[in-house]
Amino acid sequence: MNPFTRAALALSLCLLAAAPAAAKPRACTSLPPDIREAMRTMSFCITAVDPVAECGRAGMDVQIFSNNEGKLPNAGRGQVYWEGKIRKDNGDAGLRRLVYLVNDGTKKTIAMRYYTPDHYANFCEIT
Repeated sequence: MNPFTRAALALSLCLLAAAPAAAKPRACTSLPPDIREAMRTMSFCITAVDPVAECGRAGMDVQIFSNNEGKLPNAGRGQVYWEGKIRKDNGDAGLRRLVYLVNDGTKKTIAMRYYTPDHYANFCEIT
């Protein structure tokens, strides 16, 4: 590795290490009934071998959530965030989302659950 590449890599690692962790979101005080129903669906299908297919069969659109906004704590080793879109009656995805932190592995388990009513501007932790 040449000296320039080594220096760039070292700087990148220092910047990553210095990045502040996101504050823990406040606890959700209440959730709409349709969100509670979506939570039951997502809690079941997100731990399947193929969450996209299983949730799709249950009528929920899910995908990996990258936490680009940095509003949630960083996922740990072997963990991944999944996002579930809460669709309106007309089929539009709208602004509301469930985001689950899942321990990946042979048997997937849910580590944390979050809700955002405004497309990632604010999160609350579902306890």
